[in-house]
Amino acid sequence: MDKRVLALLVGAAVFLWAVRAPATQLPRVVAGVPFVLDYLRGMWPPDFGILPRLAVPLRETVQMAVTGICLSSAIAVPLSFLAARETSPAGAAYAAARGLIGFARAVPTLLWAILFVSMVGLGPLAGVFAITMHCIGSLGKHFSESIEAMHPRVVDVLEAMCVDGATSTQALFYGLVPALTPLFLGYIIYYFEWALRTSTILGLVGAGGLGLQLTTTIRLFKRRETAAVVLLILGMVALADLGSRVIRHRVLKQTV
Repeated sequence: MDKRVLALLVGAAVFLWAVRAPATQLPRVVAGVPFVLDYLRGMWPPDFGILPRLAVPLRETVQMAVTGICLSSAIAVPLSFLAARETSPAGAAYAAARGLIGFARAVPTLLWAILFVSMVGLGPLAGVFAITMHCIGSLGKHFSESIEAMHPRVVDVLEAMCVDGATSTQALFYGLVPALTPLFLGYIIYYFEWALRTSTILGLVGAGGLGLQLTTTIRLFKRRETAAVVLLILGMVALADLGSRVIRHRVLKQTV
């Protein structure tokens, strides 16, 4: 049997299995649509009078993203050199770095946030730690893969530097790091955008920021205020997306 046909049949079987579950049966889904529409009608018009009270949570959200991405980048860069076969000084260091990166990525960000809320209490600090842990794993993985996928010309330059008398450390800092910097910056900018979006979600588990305000308005059934918070989050994410695309475009042009 053709692999594509087999994949299609497996996908259809999984879909049929899923829709047969009591919570996802089509009649129940259709019956829930009027309740969704009624909730959306209650959100209009948004109560923008709440915006002055959202200034501090908005600042907390941005600060969580900035602090988390800066801390994780500072840790992920040296960790990635240990996690790349070409630059790791020993097998034990390579295995330990790979294990740490894999562990940090394996735990979902929301679970990290819940764990840190239980450790340090409610507030943005738990969100900063959660973002930092996840980005250490994600950035470390991308950075180490970038090192292992170096262009042959870069490898030739490094070998030539060593032949000319440069030490391995000098070749690393003056040859490899400049070649990798644009790629690293591109990943950092992308994950800053991710961290900004995620920081709004982490507030749902008590990590502060706009997510906490969103949860509060939902629990108090203040639908118009909920709409204002949602629109503010959408605007913030849209601006971050636009800014990150512009910066990434300029950074990647340097690699051409």
